[in-house]
Amino acid sequence: MVAFVFGLRPRLRFASVLTELGLPRDALVLALVGFNLGVEAGQLAGSSRPSLPLAYFFAPRLVLPPRWSWFGGSVAIVAVALVWLLERVFDMN
Repeated sequence: MVAFVFGLRPRLRFASVLTELGLPRDALVLALVGFNLGVEAGQLAGSSRPSLPLAYFFAPRLVLPPRWSWFGGSVAIVAVALVWLLERVFDMN
């Protein structure tokens, strides 16, 4: 139930933004369906780890142990998320 509520919130927010744009009802439904399919495809891509075969292919060629390469990737993701957070909190462009 908690996952449903947290998943529903962004979709409702997106729907309100589309309504403010003045899209016709037919276009609104298509945009919402497209948005939901995109979110689900992103979640499937993230959970299925499509980059995992590439990581295993390049891991023997790395100077650092694979665990450090995973750590570096995680640090990069956190850095990008932090920049986006700061941009939104301080309304920066």
